[in-house]
Amino acid sequence: MSDGTPSTANNGEAPYRRRYVRVAADFPVTWMREGSEESKDGISSDLGGGGVRLSTDEDLPLGAVLILRFNVPGTQREMLAKGRIVLSFYNAEEQKFFHGISFTHIDPRDQEEIVRYVAAEVQRLALEGEAAAD
Repeated sequence: MSDGTPSTANNGEAPYRRRYVRVAADFPVTWMREGSEESKDGISSDLGGGGVRLSTDEDLPLGAVLILRFNVPGTQREMLAKGRIVLSFYNAEEQKFFHGISFTHIDPRDQEEIVRYVAAEVQRLALEGEAAAD
């Protein structure tokens, strides 16, 4: 029975919770490191109102700041966001580096559009799940 307090992790700390839901999202992202003029191409693997997971050919350090340009699937608007790398790992099977990027600056209208996209995807996936269960 729950008393309304968050559950604790094994070390006694509250478990990590994202502020925004993320969904799988595969779309091209143009990125550059802050202070650089060289843009490079990557692919998003998930997206949420608070950030994106980006796959690249390049190993980038934690804390690096990136400028990102992308279009959310189904939209025409090009979004521009600044974010900091908070997680990085190498996927040997795909031979790609994956970087979890937390947005540090994004136009509120773009963030709202991302949240709407994610909500629609969550609903679509739920309906697909219900249909598969029937």
